Amino acid sequence: MLTPRERVLTALKHEEPDRVPLGLGASGASVTDDVYFKLKDYFGIEGDVEPFRSGHGDNIYDPRVFDCLGVDFRHVFLRSSLDFKPPVNEDGSLVNEWGVAVKKYGRFYEWVSHPLAEADLSDLDNYKWPKPYTGQRQRGLQDTVQEYYQKSDFAIASRSPSRGFFDLGIQLRGFERFMTDMVLDKKFTHKFMGKLLETIIGFYDVLLEQAGPYIHIVETQDDYGHQNSLFFSPALFREMIKPYRAELNAFIKKKAPQASIFIHTCGAVSELIEDLIDCGVDVVNPVQPLAKGMETKKLKERFGGKIVFHGGIDLQKALAGSKEDVEIEVKTRLRDLAPGGGYILSPANVVQDDVPVENIVLLFDLARKYGQYPIDIPE
Repeated sequence: MLTPRERVLTALKHEEPDRVPLGLGASGASVTDDVYFKLKDYFGIEGDVEPFRSGHGDNIYDPRVFDCLGVDFRHVFLRSSLDFKPPVNEDGSLVNEWGVAVKKYGRFYEWVSHPLAEADLSDLDNYKWPKPYTGQRQRGLQDTVQEYYQKSDFAIASRSPSRGFFDLGIQLRGFERFMTDMVLDKKFTHKFMGKLLETIIGFYDVLLEQAGPYIHIVETQDDYGHQNSLFFSPALFREMIKPYRAELNAFIKKKAPQASIFIHTCGAVSELIEDLIDCGVDVVNPVQPLAKGMETKKLKERFGGKIVFHGGIDLQKALAGSKEDVEIEVKTRLRDLAPGGGYILSPANVVQDDVPVENIVLLFDLARKYGQYPIDIPE
């Protein structure tokens, strides 16, 4: 029987371990705070954990919950800056470090301001970009990652310390304006993307300066698709986003050459997977199976030897459905994605509070039961 770390590393090499590795707690593949507290109560876990950030759906990382579920990972992360106190607007929204106001509506956080919507080229030099090297963001990081590496047998992944280029573009400029920028104002967009790259690299530099030698997966994120399509053409991605994504990946590889690079990108992104591979991505998440063109069997046939799939378990219907739905889903994704290795099973996004806690527990129980290699699950 392999250790969790050996299991994950074997899967990352596109080889079959003893069973499919199980993931949870990753960027774009964790649980909301509401679900976390339900799981904590379900398992009878006492004592609070300090949130590592604020203004997101999932702000708490508690290894005790993941131990109860049998997850094969530990995650490390940068903490919120001690130098930045989010201003609170009259409507209750919080202004994040990027200058974007964020407000919670029901279970979701929404961006309610776009501070660079009217900016021109000169404004980009004068904008108050986040300062990655300030605010003691590394506090506790080195001790934590060394303890995980030396005293545990878990695989270690780093949570993404920043949103990605497209996500930040639509936050700072607004969706319609940024989409227009990429087509009609390429000079502005390239300078804007350069500013984003400089700042994002700063966050990864701070993270990997201490954690880089110990990490097995470095996580990044950027949402390029919705349920039925990409947000833009593959050609526009290659022109306006891919070069910056490639430069970021090259920087990460320089700081942590042994690590695999993970990207969380939602929706119908099958047309970009070859480009993601080309610019240095090793692991793609969340593999949203009900999105157009994301049929897991076809993805495995096309890309199975080239990229590792992380996720795949449908949240839109199956995990929020019956116990029978959960079992069918687990069997289907294992049958499609697990043979030959290269698959880490996880929910296909952050688990929301419409998913019964019992279904989450069942998911991981079934994954251990049916995920033993060689995979042999009858139709």
